[in-house]
Amino acid sequence: AAWTSSVGGIGEPWTTVDASSDTAPNSAYGIDGRYAADEVLISPPIAISSSTASLTFRNRWSFETSGGLLFDGGVLEIAIGGGEFTDILTAGGSFASGGYTGVLYIGENGPLAGRSAWGGLSAGYPAYLTTVVNLPAAAAGQTIQLQWRIGTDQSFGDLGQNIDSIVLLDGTTTCIPGPPTHCDDGSVCTDDSCNTESGCVHTINTVDG
Repeated sequence: AAWTSSVGGIGEPWTTVDASSDTAPNSAYGIDGRYAADEVLISPPIAISSSTASLTFRNRWSFETSGGLLFDGGVLEIAIGGGEFTDILTAGGSFASGGYTGVLYIGENGPLAGRSAWGGLSAGYPAYLTTVVNLPAAAAGQTIQLQWRIGTDQSFGDLGQNIDSIVLLDGTTTCIPGPPTHCDDGSVCTDDSCNTESGCVHTINTVDG
């Protein structure tokens, strides 16, 4: 609810697909088409309280590349306090893992030409990898919006990008998607899990405990 998608050029909006996901039942998917297009997935407004907030999501991509050149790709942008969308790095954020992989080729009318982006093939594709983003400190006390943006040129295309398991950490919560290995307290007497509101949760295991 409240997520939107827009398209510039000859492209397609982002959608949800159940053919592939990190967590059931689906993932968000943007296609890498064969025409010049700007495809954007926009989050609802999100209130941020701390200067140490971070965004974690599971990510995979397969974008057009040839001869070592990255023709199509994807970026993450942020709007703070109702301002314009800018690249997450330009806005003062940083990638802790799973960040951009190169600079997109300048030519063929790609809307993201010359920008750092996710390009080529993600490591281990079709598996998902974890992208962790430290949000800009300027987001503290503000309402933000995030947008995942795919830029394609006017030549060949590829499969595109999937994102899933999106979690925003704000304050002391320490929850990331995937197996809760970071929540393991080392005790066989508890079942360890991760809750996006309260962080790590340790429930007494009535069989072992």
